[in-house]
Amino acid sequence: MWNKIFNISAWVVGVAGTFVLFAAAVSTSKQARLKDVGVKIDYAGENFFLDENDVLNTIKNLGFTTENTLMDTINPGSIERVLENHPFIEDAEVYKRLNSKLFVEVQMRKPVLRVFNTKGQSLYLDEHGVFMPLSDRYAARTPVANGWIKLPFDNLEGSNIHTLNEDSENKEMAKIYELFKLVTHVRNDAFWSAQFNQYYVSRSGELEIIPRVGDHVIQIGDTKDLDKKLTKLMKFYQEGLAKTGWNEYKTINLKYANQVVCTKS
Repeated sequence: MWNKIFNISAWVVGVAGTFVLFAAAVSTSKQARLKDVGVKIDYAGENFFLDENDVLNTIKNLGFTTENTLMDTINPGSIERVLENHPFIEDAEVYKRLNSKLFVEVQMRKPVLRVFNTKGQSLYLDEHGVFMPLSDRYAARTPVANGWIKLPFDNLEGSNIHTLNEDSENKEMAKIYELFKLVTHVRNDAFWSAQFNQYYVSRSGELEIIPRVGDHVIQIGDTKDLDKKLTKLMKFYQEGLAKTGWNEYKTINLKYANQVVCTKS
């Protein structure tokens, strides 16, 4: 019986001791100060719009500084929201670690097209259709689009082309949406993504492609039946230009069903 009482007492004392240690640890953790901030950036290829110091300065500007900030006052979610509002950042994850360190993971946006309007303004579109500003630090290697694009680019940064196109009857916005659809389609094909590097919107609002190889302009009109149009073009490249040469034609028109209409240089 005494052994049983002793065992129970020992268990109670052990549990009480655990709670005391836990309470002490909690009290200590609330007094712990930020020792260091680690940053990891996924540049999504070679998109060096920001570096670690930029991220660290953002955190510092929020008031979180080493040796002065209590870990208990840091809200990772609020830091993530601030970082994700940056025009070059697609996603951010922030973690607090037990060693009084903060760890930040950042993923850069990946631009796929640079669009110029008739006013000389230009913006990037990322792979999800989000408008991005230019950078003084880094110029992304993307295809370009220009021509008769009259849409002002003021206040477009951070907006999504999908949402803007759905909510608007703006024909100028529709032109950019068509360009984005075209570039997105081309990016999925290794040959076409290597061959096409410039897109043009004609005065009538139709799409044209200026290839890397050859002096011709490819007229596609719009993105309707794009697979069929590019299949026709590939066949024409293989069976037509292979015999005549890449500089034989001035224009290659793919707008008509089941035929390719060309004009000679």
